[in-house]
Amino acid sequence: MRCWAEININNLYSNIDEIKKIVVKDKIIAVIKADAYGHGMLQICNALIKKGIKNFAVATSDEALKIKELHDDIMVLILGPVENEYMDLIADKNIYFMVTDFEEIEYLEKTGKEKGKTTDVFIKIDTGMGRVGFQESETEKLNEILKNASHINPIGIFSHFSSSDSDKDYTKLQESKFKAMCEKISSGISSIKYRHLHNSFGTLKFQDSIEDFVRVGIILYGGVTGEETAPYKFKPVMSLFAKISYIKTLKEDSFISYGNTYKGKAGKTYATVSIGYADGVRRDLSNKGYVFYKGYKCEIVGRVCMDQLIILLPEELKNEAKKGDVVEFFGENISVVEVADLCNTISYEILCGISQRVPRIYVEK
Repeated sequence: MRCWAEININNLYSNIDEIKKIVVKDKIIAVIKADAYGHGMLQICNALIKKGIKNFAVATSDEALKIKELHDDIMVLILGPVENEYMDLIADKNIYFMVTDFEEIEYLEKTGKEKGKTTDVFIKIDTGMGRVGFQESETEKLNEILKNASHINPIGIFSHFSSSDSDKDYTKLQESKFKAMCEKISSGISSIKYRHLHNSFGTLKFQDSIEDFVRVGIILYGGVTGEETAPYKFKPVMSLFAKISYIKTLKEDSFISYGNTYKGKAGKTYATVSIGYADGVRRDLSNKGYVFYKGYKCEIVGRVCMDQLIILLPEELKNEAKKGDVVEFFGENISVVEVADLCNTISYEILCGISQRVPRIYVEK
């Protein structure tokens, strides 16, 4: 293999154990959308089930159906929009989805009456994320409609923190709004049994307001730093590796890679590594990123190419480096957060951006 992503299941289990210091495992909803943040949705789902996790969240109908094909005895909630034409199929598979506006309720009531069926749903409310969900001004109308509904059975209410990692005051405001909106919506409706609001950082930082579930994503995969999650310690689940394919010591100064953005120096040794932006190594790392190799951080020089890139070898390694040697892009020695910072983005995007042509290798170590 020219490059690969190593997925450490033991680190995944360690991260679950950290979360269990806050809530019991039955309160954990593992977020495995976007191919489990690039880690492999079905494999991560299988591993978590072995660990005793029974509740999962995804973003799309297709993701939910794939999981239910393998495991019919787990709870699956779709966090993203579900098109009307999918609602019957999703409900028939005992997959939960959200309703976000009155039009969706009207559709479910109409089709439910025609087919003589009732659909269990979660009510999504907007407490400050500003993305989707019923507004605070709509709560009384929503309560009345739900009370009179015959073919829609609301079993829970949820919302989403926008900045629980960075804005305590705004998160507290969302907590307060969530509680007040839930009370108004659920008044007189006994079927509403579940409430959940907390994402990863909400779970870590706002434990007093946790209700029936927490939805954990990035901390599950260890895409965080110890400083921002202390006293809890999360381990990186994914490590990205690639092999050196070519080594040369320059005889004279010469440009390296596209665009002549870097001029190599005579006497310096450079190694070509078999990974590029088509594999998910961001082009932003051109001339400023680095890899970990034999105890050294080696600079990425020149522009990252589609399938390859070049690193500068320190003097200490110029005679040790060999074709086929392995370098680390992130993992145990370089944090994915560190890489994200260099790219002016977040660890979520780096993890999700590792392309499908990069094999995932699952290990327990």
